[in-house]
Amino acid sequence: MLWFLRDLRRKRLGKRPMPDAWAPIIEKRFPFLAHVAAEEADRFRLQLKIFAFDKAWVGAGGLTVTDEMKVVVSGQAARLTRNLDLALYDKLKTIILYPSHYKHPDSDAFVFGEAHHWGQVVLSWNAVLSGLANAGDGHDTALHEFAHVLDSADGAFDGTPELHERRDYQAWTRVFSQRYFALRERPNKNVLRPYGATNEAEFFAVATEAFFEKPVQLKQKAPDLYEELHRYYRVDPWSR
Repeated sequence: MLWFLRDLRRKRLGKRPMPDAWAPIIEKRFPFLAHVAAEEADRFRLQLKIFAFDKAWVGAGGLTVTDEMKVVVSGQAARLTRNLDLALYDKLKTIILYPSHYKHPDSDAFVFGEAHHWGQVVLSWNAVLSGLANAGDGHDTALHEFAHVLDSADGAFDGTPELHERRDYQAWTRVFSQRYFALRERPNKNVLRPYGATNEAEFFAVATEAFFEKPVQLKQKAPDLYEELHRYYRVDPWSR
């Protein structure tokens, strides 16, 4: 019954008009929309709107969350799921935004973003903007953390999200295992960021960053990995 109520809520939110002030923000921050089919761009805008309306937004570290912040962060979430089911984000309830990097409560380390299994994503607003400003470096904190959310939608942060068909798992496991261990062996001579060698969950998130930000390089150097991500996300950034 819960899924039914969530579906009704999404449909209701989808019918709410998007504020006029959001359109120029979307045009400025997401130039890739000019290069995708109209139907795909419309799905992106619809998912962005529903996500922004649906989630609870909390400012931390003295930050006041603005509409632009909601639009930009929601757009990063929608980039990943624009051809998927937005229900993949149903377990995500709250977005917490800090003005910049913040200190982790359990250590002295500074953090730019986190995804938690209890339904929270924490992001540095500066890191979100940096990810958009450097759109070809394969490093985007928001995409990274939302990839973790998709990964954990099946109940575990393990680097394997819920795939579309049962038969997809065999190829996914083979390709991701080979590429993960290759990154561990040569972390500084790979199209993926070395951080992806931390564990399988981080590998999926880092691979997602490269897929959306460095599609040409990824397809050239790891065509099998590109194909698995293409099959999962149902988008083809290389074709643009």
